[in-house]
Amino acid sequence: MDLAQYRRINTIIERDSADATYKYALLRGVIEICQQSSHLREEDGDAVSFPLGLLVEKWLLYYYPIFAAPAFIPQKNGETPDQETGKAVSFRKHFVPVIDYYRDRGGISVFYNDYARGTMPAEIRPAFRTLVKAIRKTITEMPMKHLGYSQSKEHYSVFDYDRQYRVSRESPVDRTSLIENSGRFSLSRDLCTVFEHFGGFISGEECLLKKWAEFTAAADKTGTVTEECMLSLLTKTPTTERAVADARNIYQSIFAEEGALACVWSGKAIRSPEAMHIDHVLPFSVWKNNDLWNLLPTLDSVNAQKRDRIPDPSLLKSRRDCIIGYWDLLHDHAPRPFEREIAVSLLGLEAPGSGWQDRAFEHLAEKCAYLIHVRGYAAWAP
Repeated sequence: MDLAQYRRINTIIERDSADATYKYALLRGVIEICQQSSHLREEDGDAVSFPLGLLVEKWLLYYYPIFAAPAFIPQKNGETPDQETGKAVSFRKHFVPVIDYYRDRGGISVFYNDYARGTMPAEIRPAFRTLVKAIRKTITEMPMKHLGYSQSKEHYSVFDYDRQYRVSRESPVDRTSLIENSGRFSLSRDLCTVFEHFGGFISGEECLLKKWAEFTAAADKTGTVTEECMLSLLTKTPTTERAVADARNIYQSIFAEEGALACVWSGKAIRSPEAMHIDHVLPFSVWKNNDLWNLLPTLDSVNAQKRDRIPDPSLLKSRRDCIIGYWDLLHDHAPRPFEREIAVSLLGLEAPGSGWQDRAFEHLAEKCAYLIHVRGYAAWAP
């Protein structure tokens, strides 16, 4: 199996910009289709295709509960309940009449039953036709077009569809006709294989945390522990404030002695404690590490640029002496905690000895390369 496709999807998930939830809905839908609908798969050389109507159906089921929720739930940056602002999900307004129609008739379950069995009442069929066409148009002209563009600089580089196909204006409004009469979309055979084998972990449907939460909720005979509660506990992490405060105190003492510090990434002078931010070299949101070696001083403006991105290998190389210099200072000011932390995190349980700085820096560079090239996180340089 070609793991390059797996790395590619990781990169797309992390780096492709997202102004709306379309990217996530598209990937989730394709993953489920690859896993569930092999009987509808067609092959053409290195490409495979599936009915595009399957994707439309997935989006119907994904977005119905969100749009039908009592409180407004935005699915696009800047989206508000006022749908006339131009920041609305493109097909939300077409969903409203369908949701309103079924609200007092049993909601999504009755809607799906009518759709699947071809028993949708005549009065709501025109609105449903408009909705499915709007969803198809959104899928093909937005996420399907732009997904992967950040890497390939080409549109439709991951998924494509049959542009020659024209949806009938008066097609029947049932599941069979939607699947048969909406054309097809395609992807590479290798990517389809990745989705078949690993798709559940990419989408989260089979992730370990979800399984853990499901098991705990089922094992709790009192009924007080829910999956949602357990997921919240499983994703809880120690806060960063204490560790950052410890690092800040060390740097402020150095500041008092030296009169200034250099920004670890830009090399520019930090001329006041107020202008100093403490940066996680490996972002806490990614690595969950608050060790002193991972907390280095930056200018506030530079830290705002870096955010949760990973230092580019060329940046690391150029700033090597500065990074090691700060490690030496941290070691001098807090030798015991610094040695314990860097031994576990970067030196493989070796106590710092001769040449520890070179070994630690080499392992830091390896971790950054792994996060960028395997996990798909964005590289950064000022």
